[in-house]
Amino acid sequence: MSDKTKVMITGLGVISPVGNTVEEMWTSIRNGVCGIGRTTKFDPSRVDAKISAEVKNFDIAKYVDPKEARRMALFTQYALAAAKQAWQDAGIADGSVDPERVSVMIGNGIGGAEIDDEGYKILHERGPGRLSPMLIPKLIANEAAGNVSIALNAKGAVHTVVTACASGTDALGLALDLIRSGRADVVIAGGTEATITEYCVGGFCSMKALSTKYNDTPEKACR
Repeated sequence: MSDKTKVMITGLGVISPVGNTVEEMWTSIRNGVCGIGRTTKFDPSRVDAKISAEVKNFDIAKYVDPKEARRMALFTQYALAAAKQAWQDAGIADGSVDPERVSVMIGNGIGGAEIDDEGYKILHERGPGRLSPMLIPKLIANEAAGNVSIALNAKGAVHTVVTACASGTDALGLALDLIRSGRADVVIAGGTEATITEYCVGGFCSMKALSTKYNDTPEKACR
C-alpha cells in the first residue's frame, strides 16, 4: 500500500463531559451545552482551579461486568466503553474481520491517576505491604489499549502513545500509518484520560496551566 491509500473512519464511540454516546455529544455541541462545572470528584477547596469538565452519568456496567471493571482504572473504563461503541457502530462486531489484522492504537498522557493517588496514601499511612496487587496493572499507561484488545479480540499490534496533550491525535495518525503500510486492515484508535484528582489538578495549578477566572461561573469557561 502507499500513502495514497484511502482510509475510512467506519465507527465512532465517545465518553465525554457532554455526552456518553456520539449522538448525545453531538447534540450537546450543537446546542452549546457546556460540560464544565464545579469539581465533584474531590473537594476542590485546596486548589486554585475549582472547576473541571467531568464525565457524568457514566455506567461501566453497560459495557463490562462490574467485577471486571474493578480491575481497571477509570481511563481504561472510558476507553473500553468508547471502543465498544465504535466497534458496534462500524458493523464488524459479527466477526467478519480477521482478528490478526485488527490493531489497537490508543493515546493517553498520564494513565491511572486516581490509582496513583490511592496507592501513595496507602503507602504512607499503612505501608507497602498493604498495597493492592492490582496497583501496577491498573495504573500503567498501556492498560487501556491492552484491555480494549482483549475485549474486542484484536490480535494485531497493540500500542500506546504517550505524548501529553497530543496523545490522542498522534494515535490517530499512527493508526493511519498502520493501515497504509499494510500492517493492519482495521485499527481501533483514539485517546483517553481521567486526571481529575487533587494531585493532578494541584500540579497543573502550580504550573499555571489552569484558569481560575471562572470558578464562580464555570458555564462560561468554555464556549
